[in-house]
Amino acid sequence: MSSLNEDDLKKHVKDKDTWLRFVYLVVFGIAFYLSIGLTFAASIFQFLAKLFSGSSFEGLSEFGDNLGTYQSQVTRYLTFASDDKPFPFAPFPTKK
Repeated sequence: MSSLNEDDLKKHVKDKDTWLRFVYLVVFGIAFYLSIGLTFAASIFQFLAKLFSGSSFEGLSEFGDNLGTYQSQVTRYLTFASDDKPFPFAPFPTKK
């Protein structure tokens, strides 16, 4: 990282795109937090299905896989590893 002079600092602090990114960070941070709850609920449901029926639900397994991919996309966006906004700005990930 190069040193910043005062003018550069003012320019960066006033950059609207950076502040918009901050809003997206908050929104996607909340979405990520909620997705963890969904993951836990799906895990419990799958465990109960396996416990009582002997097998898990294939559709729920697929949803869990897609949810994991979504969480990965959100993490990449939150950490600036990607500029691609995840769902709902892109299709929800699916395995084909």
